[in-house]
Amino acid sequence: MSYSRTPTAVKAGRALTQSVNANPAVPAGNLSFQIDSDIATPISLGVVMIGDGLAVDSEGVVSVNGGSNCSRSVTLVDDDYNIKSKDCYVGATANDIKLKLPNGVVGQVYIIKNQANGNIKVETSNSQKIDSATSVTLGTNNSLTVIFDGSRWNVI
Repeated sequence: MSYSRTPTAVKAGRALTQSVNANPAVPAGNLSFQIDSDIATPISLGVVMIGDGLAVDSEGVVSVNGGSNCSRSVTLVDDDYNIKSKDCYVGATANDIKLKLPNGVVGQVYIIKNQANGNIKVETSNSQKIDSATSVTLGTNNSLTVIFDGSRWNVI
């Protein structure tokens, strides 16, 4: 099976040819693509999105953006805050506040930083642990990166 689409005007990413490899040695789901025109040039487009979370820049470098709940969102807080699944980076801009991690989801990563003078406290939910503790205190300009492994938050 193959198809070809010829564009009416050459635009970035418009002239693609796809052919399915009938070779049984190639795993199912692998498709080969041939590019018939420039995907991007420095003049026409700086970055081309090629799928959810994938991009190719004008130099041909492929990058992965997001792909998980941690899509580089930035949340700045100056009061006690329950961290949400959409958060990635949480910066505390006031001291003596508590940041509470949500119930863990395997693979979820959070970056937490104390941007204030003084201490902040990072707590867990439902008796989950950060390594072996239920909370961690961060001093001025200290940060914490954690990932959930299915049973606890691990400092990385």
